[in-house]
Amino acid sequence: MSPRPLLSIVLPACEEAENLRTILPGLRAALQETEIGDAYEIVVVDTPDRRDTTDEVCAAHGAVHVRESGRSSYGGALRRGIALSRGEWVATMDADGSHPPSVLPRLWVARQDADLIIASRYMKGGSTANPPLLVWMSLAVNIVFRGVLGLRSADISSSYRLYRGDALRALPLECLHFDIAQETLVKFPLFQPGCRVREIPFYFEQRRAGRTKRHLAVFTWSYLRTLAVLWRLQRRAKATQLKTEKEKREEAAA
Repeated sequence: MSPRPLLSIVLPACEEAENLRTILPGLRAALQETEIGDAYEIVVVDTPDRRDTTDEVCAAHGAVHVRESGRSSYGGALRRGIALSRGEWVATMDADGSHPPSVLPRLWVARQDADLIIASRYMKGGSTANPPLLVWMSLAVNIVFRGVLGLRSADISSSYRLYRGDALRALPLECLHFDIAQETLVKFPLFQPGCRVREIPFYFEQRRAGRTKRHLAVFTWSYLRTLAVLWRLQRRAKATQLKTEKEKREEAAA
């Protein structure tokens, strides 16, 4: 087996061959500017059935190409890519061209004092090229999730992130859609107490080619369902923590 890479990059890709032709060489060029050099792997998770030439593009640029098992979904593809990753650190990003490879070196530098780094559209210095309706929807999700779940990050729905690899692979992730970004952010500190989360600003670009895979009805339902599930999970975790602390105090007083 080849040596463990410093970095794994996981890219869920549904009919994104045209965008990958630009992204994959862009990632290689960006990483050559860092200490990573060639010590990385790119895992592209394609749809279960062949829909375009993604496999050929991956072969041409040295990326690992795998197909999602079962029905196609963003969350399912991301989970499969994470499970197959081997890197000490794992970066997740979209394959539609909205996440510039040039930002990855800045995420890498930021890892020095963090366990999870988010490329943020909504902190000072960040911005987005999305149309007003999508920006409003994204901001609404961020405001509601931050308020209900007590999250402090400015951009909780950004999927452009860098994680400590073993910690990410240990998470029991379940979401099928784009709400996996919120699930990961909530579960990371629950299963990795004391983890440090940091944000850096970036400019979210519009998709370069192809069509969006986000559907409003699915988007809305999945986010509402996930909010309820994560809220219950947080409450159970906090109740367990309080019970454990109480038992420790009772044992110390005995």
